Amino acid sequence: MESKVKKDEKMPLVSVAIITYNQKNYLKECIESVLAQDYENIEIVVADDCSTDGTQEMLKEYAKKYPNKFVLKLSNKNQGITKNSNLAHFACSGQYIAWMGGDDLMLPGKIRKQVEYMEKNPECTICYHNLDVFQSETNETLYYFNENNKYNGDVKTVIKYGTFNGACSNMIRASKAPKSGFNETVPVASDWLYWVETLHNGGTIDYIDEVLGKYRRHANNVTKQEKFITQNELDHLTSCQIIMAKFPQYFPDVMFIYSKRLFSLRHKMNYLSCLWKSICLRPTIKAIIALIIYLITFGKVKL
Repeated sequence: MESKVKKDEKMPLVSVAIITYNQKNYLKECIESVLAQDYENIEIVVADDCSTDGTQEMLKEYAKKYPNKFVLKLSNKNQGITKNSNLAHFACSGQYIAWMGGDDLMLPGKIRKQVEYMEKNPECTICYHNLDVFQSETNETLYYFNENNKYNGDVKTVIKYGTFNGACSNMIRASKAPKSGFNETVPVASDWLYWVETLHNGGTIDYIDEVLGKYRRHANNVTKQEKFITQNELDHLTSCQIIMAKFPQYFPDVMFIYSKRLFSLRHKMNYLSCLWKSICLRPTIKAIIALIIYLITFGKVKL
């Protein structure tokens, strides 16, 4: 068994940033998975968005049990995901930041392996890895997050292909993070824009082909599928518009993902309008065929 990487071995400080709201039972598992890591030079920054389930009391007990290990940002009013994320972001003092939701889990060796990779590859700004996506009630593995998408690249890669890096797999170089943190005009799904702005400051996004974390699926997931258009989906469209306005040099890459996202919403919004706008932004064979079939069947067949 490998010994723990001690603080006095000059390994850099890692801030583990945990975002939570009313996840007390899941959060305990999350924190224990962090404490079990074989890398000791960490601070655990927890931002709680005014939970009502005893979360804050539990966190205060953890802080007493582990002096100087926890940085707690406990809100007395609910502010939403992005503002809560900023509480954690601005409280981090580590050279690296490892992001987590309060219901996520780290697997053994995660922090050490990511730090070692980033120390050996100074051009790496974001390091991510594969995730075991599991059903909370049964602990059954549903799929692996990066079964099909394993990208390495730069800011253009993240813009073009979207959130292929599962949120709780990311470790970022803090010096490259946006000075203003998460964009609060994007209330829920602000992480993609955060990754884009981080990489705009330079460097690469690199993939470690190992399962080093677990992403929990349960009834309260922000990313769960709905029949109606969600705030999460609206935020991705808003983020496209923000990127186009702030970084016009990435226009072709934004058009690629904007077109793809409009096409994916065709069954939740006006079908014909979504197809047409998607084709205007970036024509694809799939969208063109869908439009032709819709027109020749007088709107009866929607692919």
